[in-house]
Amino acid sequence: MNDDVVVNENKVELTINSDLYPEEVINKAIEEYSEVCEVEDRKNEQIHKVILKPKQVVDSKEDLEIIGYEFMNYLLYLIKNKVL
Repeated sequence: MNDDVVVNENKVELTINSDLYPEEVINKAIEEYSEVCEVEDRKNEQIHKVILKPKQVVDSKEDLEIIGYEFMNYLLYLIKNKVL
């Protein structure tokens, strides 16, 4: 299953493969992002569907995509640096 970033109106939906990203890393990223976004996490055994809705108005689809990709990059940062 591929990870993906999809913009839907004023939020970005991320599909995250739980086989690649440990649950504690995903939870840490969600905790950090909850300061600037409303975050919803729908998870099952193999995927997390994380929905980020910025608390401030975002003007463009591209800006929402950037937020989603930055979240994914933050997951990699947490894994690489073992910041938990």
